[in-house]
Amino acid sequence: MTSAEPGASRSGIAYILGATALAGGLGYVIQAVVPAFTTTGDYVAFTVFWSAVYLVVAAIAGVQQEVTRAARPRADGPSGRRELLRFGAGVATLFAVVVIATSWLWAPSAFGNAAAGLIAPLAVAAAAYALVATLSGVFYGARRWRAAAGLTVSDAGLRLLATMLALALGAGIVGLGWAVAVPFALAVALMWLVSGRRAVGDVELDVTVRGLARNSASTVGGSLATGVMISGLPLLLGITARSLGESDLAALILVITLTRAPLVIPLLALQSYLVVTFRDAPEHAARRTLTWGVALLGATAVLAAAGAVVGPWIIDLLYSGRYDLPASVYAGVIAGAGLTAALCLTGAGALASGRHGLYVGGWAIASGSLVVALLVTPAGVWPVVVAIAVAPVIGIAVHLTALRRRAVATP
Repeated sequence: MTSAEPGASRSGIAYILGATALAGGLGYVIQAVVPAFTTTGDYVAFTVFWSAVYLVVAAIAGVQQEVTRAARPRADGPSGRRELLRFGAGVATLFAVVVIATSWLWAPSAFGNAAAGLIAPLAVAAAAYALVATLSGVFYGARRWRAAAGLTVSDAGLRLLATMLALALGAGIVGLGWAVAVPFALAVALMWLVSGRRAVGDVELDVTVRGLARNSASTVGGSLATGVMISGLPLLLGITARSLGESDLAALILVITLTRAPLVIPLLALQSYLVVTFRDAPEHAARRTLTWGVALLGATAVLAAAGAVVGPWIIDLLYSGRYDLPASVYAGVIAGAGLTAALCLTGAGALASGRHGLYVGGWAIASGSLVVALLVTPAGVWPVVVAIAVAPVIGIAVHLTALRRRAVATP
């Protein structure tokens, strides 16, 4: 029998939100410090690599969502330990091979002269995060909230230390690449020793390894689309918005990075928690989605107004006017962030209801719309901001279809 932590609803969200806030703060420090100690061109290069890493991470996060859904505290069924170990090792190998095998297609254009040195850390990050995602999914599915929180915080803390060390040593973009990648492996090793070994033996799976892989393919597809909308956005802008010029592009990426995080990152980090919550109380899923969505949009409106007032002043204070944009852009970017966060919320509801196709479809249509919009919109900061804000609305509509059907089907 499992020793999952009691009081899942209140204590669980406290642990996860606390860990998310701390990890987000640590990541925020990295994002704020790097542009202060690099040139504009080097900052763009760093954000493109960071974005590439977290686009891969976002895709692999689909594995965590499916493991979360499939893993439950063990009752009378057999332990899922062997299946989970096989699955985690297979996924880690697969993603590392995919990164290396396809690198010749995208790495030169994405990373430029540093491509040869950045492929290896990206592959290591992909393999290590596959293990992080599998173990984290076990923690969430078994309701081991403290362990899930510990994995989140240890990963972020190790990355901050490694990045600051790389900056202090003047390690360059390749050194920064390894500083971003290695903490994934260190964090999963640490949490495996602390509680992971016991946790994988205390859960049972509702699918076979083959079924887990098949379902994960759907959630990975949805998560890849999620990554395009969120963590992969700077990479996407680096490819499609070069006509803005280096100065405006760097300023827009910085504003997006620093202002979207308070809204998007918590909802993204809470995906597994939301999946469990909706899964275990399907009769309340639609109502909770609506209530939480309204609250989220209300918070977005407040933050957008505040961002327009204080955002330009803070950026000017920190970076001496190097990344200047109009105040209205801050409000537009934050509004888009709130809509993207709402897409995270509705996506969790669709996935928990078992509507894998609509879950993937919502994210895929939103990200596809964003890519097309960025390719066809005229050059300028505001057309980019509008595209970022409109795309998630389309995905939300698709996800709400799944929730409406679930509400109708639930007596």
